[in-house]
Amino acid sequence: LSLVPLTAVAEVASRLGWLDDERLRRMLVLAAFSIFTLLMAREAVGAIERLRGANLVGISRLLAYGVFVASPTLWIGVLGYGHIELPMTLWLVLLAVRRLAGGRPAAAGIFFGLAMLTRSLAALPLIPMGLLLLARGRWRAFLWLAGSATLMVALGLLPFLLADPTDTIYSLVTHRGRLPVGGGSIWQLVAGTPYAWVPQHADVLFVLGLGVLASLIVLRARPDLEPSSRDIYGLLALTALTLPLLAKSVWPYYFFDAYMFGAVWWLGQPDPLAWGRRLIGAAVPLIAVIGTLLTEYEMGATDQRIRFPEGIAMGVVLALLMAALAGRLRSKARPGIPSPLPGRP
Repeated sequence: LSLVPLTAVAEVASRLGWLDDERLRRMLVLAAFSIFTLLMAREAVGAIERLRGANLVGISRLLAYGVFVASPTLWIGVLGYGHIELPMTLWLVLLAVRRLAGGRPAAAGIFFGLAMLTRSLAALPLIPMGLLLLARGRWRAFLWLAGSATLMVALGLLPFLLADPTDTIYSLVTHRGRLPVGGGSIWQLVAGTPYAWVPQHADVLFVLGLGVLASLIVLRARPDLEPSSRDIYGLLALTALTLPLLAKSVWPYYFFDAYMFGAVWWLGQPDPLAWGRRLIGAAVPLIAVIGTLLTEYEMGATDQRIRFPEGIAMGVVLALLMAALAGRLRSKARPGIPSPLPGRP
């Protein structure tokens, strides 16, 4: 999907005579795609306001925007690795969650489908939302959500499949299985052993499987959880953590989804700076930033004595964070905390 605005930017660059100048071309692309960063931040701040039941004003609103726009994970992913689609993906996912909270599963599915066309791993946040509808017996809403998402993905991929089916399937399905276990991953424990083929060919299945398991563990204990609930963003953060935990090669921007959902969940609480169990909300974006910086550091290291301990240590920290977060989400909100406003249609 990011090819659509990128093509338009390329046309503008061509008319300006900037196509052959890498610096001018890069400046134009980043300037154009910064619009999606602002849209993403606006959607995130809007979610916080709905969860708190009040609008943010003054310095509070400015700081809230800063949390998302100035995220180190975002800047490293976009500027350092060229993943200009990151803010577009998260904007579409947050928009999909709002639409589902507003009782519009078909529209939510369309936005989820568009998000998956920008980045295939955008299917991960669809897992808890779909399972939530199934757990509540809302089969019709689930079918609208899954059906519209599938239709959008199919329509988006159809031109590529018709033009070059071999390379399309290779890039989407078979390419990843040929990549070895890399740095930053807890799977380094089996690298060089007869079991190395497991993460090499099936790490995505482990990521998705753990996302399903984590979602079911929380949903079974929380019959009160709804798409408009505050803790739904905590559940999205929980499932997002499965990617940097179980991916066979961890890149710094793999922490971005967890950072975004965790920050919305944390700042959406009535008193985000309160001590106690609510402080775990702050731990999610904080550890996501630490994980981003450590992973970025070990990317440039050639010494296995640095890459191996970093990957294992980060895996242990993420596992502990997921366990603590799941425990927090399984407990209901304490009495006296106001319920969030329903999502806007």
